[in-house]
Amino acid sequence: MSRSTDPAAPGRLRRLTLAAVPPLLVLLVPTVLVGLYGDRLPDRAYIESWATHTRYAPTWDGWLSGRRLSLVLYEATLLLPFLSCWRVPQVQRVVVVLSFAAIASLTTSTVLELTALLDSPGPVARPAWHLGTEIAVTVVAAVLGYRASGPVPGPPEVTAAPPPHAPAMALGPHQRALFVTSAWSVRRLVFAAVLGALAVLSAGNGSGAWQGTALLALWALFEAAQARTSLQIDGSGITVRATWLPALRRTAPYSRVRFAEARDRAPEGRYKLDDSSTGWGVVNGKGPVLALSLSDDRWLVYSTREAPTAAALVNGWLSRQRQGGAA
Repeated sequence: MSRSTDPAAPGRLRRLTLAAVPPLLVLLVPTVLVGLYGDRLPDRAYIESWATHTRYAPTWDGWLSGRRLSLVLYEATLLLPFLSCWRVPQVQRVVVVLSFAAIASLTTSTVLELTALLDSPGPVARPAWHLGTEIAVTVVAAVLGYRASGPVPGPPEVTAAPPPHAPAMALGPHQRALFVTSAWSVRRLVFAAVLGALAVLSAGNGSGAWQGTALLALWALFEAAQARTSLQIDGSGITVRATWLPALRRTAPYSRVRFAEARDRAPEGRYKLDDSSTGWGVVNGKGPVLALSLSDDRWLVYSTREAPTAAALVNGWLSRQRQGGAA
């Protein structure tokens, strides 16, 4: 049986560096700006939330102290997911993109707000073009982060047939089969509703920081889009997709599947359409699941009562392909 070593090793140090370096700008840029223009700034830091809550605005030294704490929080927020998915290069690339986009957005917002205060005795209204500039910089930074992270190494291919104990459906040399099923997740719908409510509350608090509200709203949409999913097994492999967002789909080709089995419950771990160290897929509460052993030592799982039939079909395809039969 084919075994993988560490599919994330190629380029991992590069991705780790790219994820860790951008948060340094959270402290470095404000420190440089305050050092250069301190004599032209108001006595208090009327910036970020303090632009509306002026009564509690800190001194610039106090504000910079808060940025030091922010630096630690941003580093932890980005590096903990990276380290927890040490063997999952897809997640590491996402962390790099988020690092570039989030830090570029926050840094741009800080630069625009701080420079707007030059030679002003107190808080000033933010020009409308600030928001457009921040959004444009965020998009460009996300693209740069994606490109800078480099190509993601693919998992190894499997050539061995499923083990003898794996149930397999006998398929003729030219026989074709199609298996489709779907499932709902009430938990995701409820979670999406909670996130949406938080986004509405955040938008109504009068804060000029839009990033948090946008993140909550996007998160709510992402969760809602995965509330109904489907599983399809055909000649191209095993595909899991979100019914309400067809672009949100993942396919495991047969070349990366060792064997399939029906289980009473999923292997321990976190399973979503995005990656984790244990695998990916859809698990809706307790019940039978289709579990596919992948070539990178992870699992693809999907909750369905027809798990035994689906597993036998997958193993039938694998046996026919790897024992010299026509695919």
